Amino acid sequence: MDILSELSIRLYEPPLSALRDNGGIADLSNPLSVVMLLIDFETEVSMNGIADFIGNSTGLYANETVVALELIGCKTAAVTLKTILQVASAAGMTHEAIQADRAGLAPYTLTSFSELHGRKWDSALGKINQLCNTIDFEHILRAAEAFIANHRSTFETALV
Repeated sequence: MDILSELSIRLYEPPLSALRDNGGIADLSNPLSVVMLLIDFETEVSMNGIADFIGNSTGLYANETVVALELIGCKTAAVTLKTILQVASAAGMTHEAIQADRAGLAPYTLTSFSELHGRKWDSALGKINQLCNTIDFEHILRAAEAFIANHRSTFETALV
């Protein structure tokens, strides 16, 4: 198994999950954090869409994810994500606002984005989904693999 695939599986388990739990994932001087942010971005968008990337715990590190994209050479994706965050913010669709709407829900309540938030962000959602559809996640993953290769010893040590 290649390092990126192995990391994609193991980053949600101790000891790697501690990096996210203690906020260390925001440390962009750590190559492991850079790649974890990228994996979280790709996973969340692929599974749940860009709105949930912003609203879920991944949204806490959305600005760091922009920088992580820049660090691996994905400048176009970084600009697109930054624009997405600006459009969302201008509409009031921030991580904090999304979480505030969830605050009254009982734990483990199943709901959809539209059921929970209504139509208040429909215009912004249309624009950010359109922008997100232009992001080449395959290119991001290839760039992440090259980044890993340049920092191989860091990743091999983390995966021991």
